[in-house]
Amino acid sequence: MLAETMTQDADIRDRLAKVLESVIQEMTSCYEQVEVTFAAGDKTTVYKVTLPQEFRGKLIGSQGKNITSLRNIIGAMAGNHGFRAIIELVI
Repeated sequence: MLAETMTQDADIRDRLAKVLESVIQEMTSCYEQVEVTFAAGDKTTVYKVTLPQEFRGKLIGSQGKNITSLRNIIGAMAGNHGFRAIIELVI
């Protein structure tokens, strides 16, 4: 039972990473070079986004509005499954 729950949690986190990657690809028009990885803790998952420097401005948006909105959406999705989500841009 515990192994099944852990597998479901990993599956949910992996699906959120894929959703995040897909949205970022569409936002930035950078399809091959976007990479989203994650490190999962007990109650928090950190999603690390890697993409080329020239596309970061599109992702962040004017006054950080795009990345803030994306963090809110992914945070809400994660909250429905009982954990926190943090999005970090890897430099």
